Amino acid sequence: MGKQTWIISSLLLLLFGFTNATAKADEFKVAMLVPGSISDAGWNALAYEGLKRIEAELGAQVSHVESKTPSQWEEHFRFYASKGYDLIFGHGFEYQEPAKAVAADFPETVFITTSGNTVLENVSPIVFELEEATYLLGIISGMMTKTGKIGLVGGMNIPPIQSTFLAFEAGAKSVNPDVKVSRSYVGDWENIGKAKELTLSQIAEGADFIFHNADAAGRGVFHAVEESRKAGKDIYAFGSNRDQNDIAPSAILASAAIDTKAFVYAANLVKTGKFEPKIMWMGMALDETVKLIYNPTLKDRIPEAVQAKVEEVRQKILTGEFKAPRVKF
Repeated sequence: MGKQTWIISSLLLLLFGFTNATAKADEFKVAMLVPGSISDAGWNALAYEGLKRIEAELGAQVSHVESKTPSQWEEHFRFYASKGYDLIFGHGFEYQEPAKAVAADFPETVFITTSGNTVLENVSPIVFELEEATYLLGIISGMMTKTGKIGLVGGMNIPPIQSTFLAFEAGAKSVNPDVKVSRSYVGDWENIGKAKELTLSQIAEGADFIFHNADAAGRGVFHAVEESRKAGKDIYAFGSNRDQNDIAPSAILASAAIDTKAFVYAANLVKTGKFEPKIMWMGMALDETVKLIYNPTLKDRIPEAVQAKVEEVRQKILTGEFKAPRVKF
């Protein structure tokens, strides 16, 4: 390698913050673009844990980078593809178009977005059917609410968030048709203070169950619920995307979670040459890649009749007898 080439390569690594971005030519190489910090204890932490599981279980060489802005998305996809990565995940709905733009230039690389509907020869989305678990959380809320009011706090008003909210509300109204559900959006994924403010507003209006799908901003929801509980209010929150029960164990009743095995499943299809360009639906029926996880600290607060109803519907989801509603996107 010439001195000039080496300097350029080094500058790229420093500029983009890539980790482990070089590998032996014969290794299975997997990269991941995430829209935020992997320390968020939510959406991005989930993806990074999945990537590390790919490394451990499939012996892959892995790398990740925070890819936050539209100007970076295509650039980062292209960088990894040019380095011979076999698989590149774009962790979110927003990565579809940049994956589509880059894929034709790198036919040997598979691009997988975690959400969306874009399918090309070497591009496919994983669609986590989180709605199945959020529907069950809705049942818990609908059966347990004392005020008849429930709150939803989202990061941004985009189809994947709308879809989980739709399922949650449907679950609540399936057991309590008169329940009122309010929705608020932070406008981004990181503003903890604003998420707390929105949650406190919903609580002031009477909501006694709050579900968030706001990524790192979700901590603001938990903070608001914790403070309200300390003030004597009988109110609970729910976690999303990842098992978040341990973040606020006195406030989070349960979590709608994605199992990191979903990432390993997709990566193994690429590694073994079994990848087919199509939407990969991953829900409870696929070895519970989506699940409801009760907070063991608070599970005894949930009446047996509520748990029984949740289990009844869960079994119907597993057998295909029941399908949770979702937004088409």
